[in-house]
Amino acid sequence: MALFKKPVQKKPIYNRCYTLHSLFLTSLFFSLPVQAEIPLTEAYIIEKVIRQSSVQDWIEGSINEAQSNIDAASHWDNPTFSYAMELPGNRNQNALENSYMLSQSIDLSGRRGLQQSAARLRLQSVEAGNQSRLALFEAETRLRFFDVLQRQQRIKIIVTWVKRLARLQKIITHRELAGDVSGYDLRRLQRESASAMTWQQSWERLIALWESPELGDLSIMIEQGVSGVLLPATPADLQYLLAALDSNPTLRSLAQKKSALDLNTEAAQRWKIPKFKLGIGAKTYDATTYSDTGLLVTLDIPLPLWSQNNAERLRFQAQTQQAKSEYQLAYQKIQGEIRALWQELKGLLEAVKLFKQRGQSVSDELTDIAISSYQGGEIGVLELLDAYREHRSFELDITELAYKARKASIELDRLTAGMKP
Repeated sequence: MALFKKPVQKKPIYNRCYTLHSLFLTSLFFSLPVQAEIPLTEAYIIEKVIRQSSVQDWIEGSINEAQSNIDAASHWDNPTFSYAMELPGNRNQNALENSYMLSQSIDLSGRRGLQQSAARLRLQSVEAGNQSRLALFEAETRLRFFDVLQRQQRIKIIVTWVKRLARLQKIITHRELAGDVSGYDLRRLQRESASAMTWQQSWERLIALWESPELGDLSIMIEQGVSGVLLPATPADLQYLLAALDSNPTLRSLAQKKSALDLNTEAAQRWKIPKFKLGIGAKTYDATTYSDTGLLVTLDIPLPLWSQNNAERLRFQAQTQQAKSEYQLAYQKIQGEIRALWQELKGLLEAVKLFKQRGQSVSDELTDIAISSYQGGEIGVLELLDAYREHRSFELDITELAYKARKASIELDRLTAGMKP
């Protein structure tokens, strides 16, 4: 108490009132107060982003490309029609010969069936890959949404705190105290108020995910605000998630890719049974003294003397080896990330719980007690401001912890998208 009895230079009361009043108006200006008639929800934002034509066209294009490979492997080679004419130099001794041939390539090795199965597996790989990329896109959308929500809640806390300080000025002006709000407090408050300006930047990052946003969309979004719960729910049991790890879309995509390469490798190994061409047709003879028509059969079989399909077999074997290694590395990485994120999320949720349990020590009731103590001369203005600052810091810390927990939860949701044990 002796600290507040020392004589120091006093500021005029009207200057103190003007400073607090200016701070209050400045914070309200930067906070861009939300008029949440129809606040935007997380589900609405995700739906709007995912359902836009550019995303759907990308999905459809990748599926159609994979489907075209199935169609290509499902059809036989087109038959070939050929015609040949032999015109002799001496028609009196030799006949004019015409050959008509319809030939078809035939593969009895089973390669086409294996290639069909491989193409179907590639389609499944593409579908799983699309799910993985959509999960990544959705996670980015959710991160930007909750960034807006977190800043919106911080602004609300800051504005509420500034309003409380404004109410305190009536009490402060009735006492002849040395000095006013410290320079540190003013700078801290100004910094918090200025940080509210980044709220609009967060909105711009969120709306940038939309297709061809209109110029007025940003102002409309800010006016509407967002609605949601910043603190995530408790995650599923870790063993539950690890047991379903094979269902991770990224791993499923890699697994299907490897299986497709296995089948292609097996098809390439069947070089000993080459594809042959069988032809059937007719041959006509037209001479001066006679004419005739005969059956014509051809059989073309490649002889694997100089090449036993080595290049194709080695290529698919190498690709299979790479796919196997890629799957193993991805499995280890994703498993480690799930463990780490799960532990981080559980720790943050526990920290929020402990903070809330400690919240009684910085409750509104205790700040009211601090006001009464100040009015009674039991504490000084710095102790009073400390009580208010502690209350504000507690709420901001809770918001920050909840936001970190939400980010960990979003990343965990991305890694476990579609996972069912």
